[in-house]
Amino acid sequence: MTSDVVTHASSEHLPNLARPWAAHRRRTYLLCAVFSGIAFVLAVAGVGLRVLPPSFTVDVIANVLFGVPVILLPLVYFWTGRGEHRPSLERAAELTLIYLPYTAGSQLGYETIFLIGHPFNLWTPTIDPGWKWLWWQWGLTDTRYTSANNWIFGLELVGVITGATLFVLWLRLIRPELPTESRIRCLWLAFAGCAILLSSTGVYFTAEVRAGFGDIGQGAFGFWFKFLAENVPFMVLPPFVLYGIYLQIDYLTRRAGAQAAVATVSA
Repeated sequence: MTSDVVTHASSEHLPNLARPWAAHRRRTYLLCAVFSGIAFVLAVAGVGLRVLPPSFTVDVIANVLFGVPVILLPLVYFWTGRGEHRPSLERAAELTLIYLPYTAGSQLGYETIFLIGHPFNLWTPTIDPGWKWLWWQWGLTDTRYTSANNWIFGLELVGVITGATLFVLWLRLIRPELPTESRIRCLWLAFAGCAILLSSTGVYFTAEVRAGFGDIGQGAFGFWFKFLAENVPFMVLPPFVLYGIYLQIDYLTRRAGAQAAVATVSA
């Protein structure tokens, strides 16, 4: 894909690690996020207000509407505009800065409500989920998601705490004026957070592989689309994000060291 864009230039030819995306990609990221969010809210509100039935058909349509943009959003990263120059460090920074809110949004948007409702025994089998529909329908796909499963509670508690931390770090990393040392510290914390989520995701899936996928329901749609496709980005992206964070830390640390050496000599 190509488009006509004005390539951004960093002052003194330094890589732009805070706002590395071109305008056309930024607009598309936002469009995917807004569309998915609207579909998410309409589905929950529709079933909660009894306008939509909690049927399998509604389940399929809603998951396609808010799931496909989420699946496709990371692919926008590869959209380089005609004549646009994208240095490797800026590519690494952009991947980091789209993944942090991407994974944090999942943890804070879905897992937080599940976590809060777990000790109140909200996640139990029912034929009339009401406003609980979003979490109820995932429980049909992965039957481990009930208030009776304390292992899932622990997994989601780690996810929510880590997701909140990553979102705060993202808000700092997108600040162009963030000092180099602060950016390095934030990147180290982001590296740790992404590694934690990668580990917990690995545990989540390997545990189900060991169970022979016996906890997965809703047939082919539940297995291939909801359980696998909607989770593919969270399985595939983290190793590349970790490498991208490493590249930024390496560059910034070397640059900070060189600046400190020059300052010492000058003094």
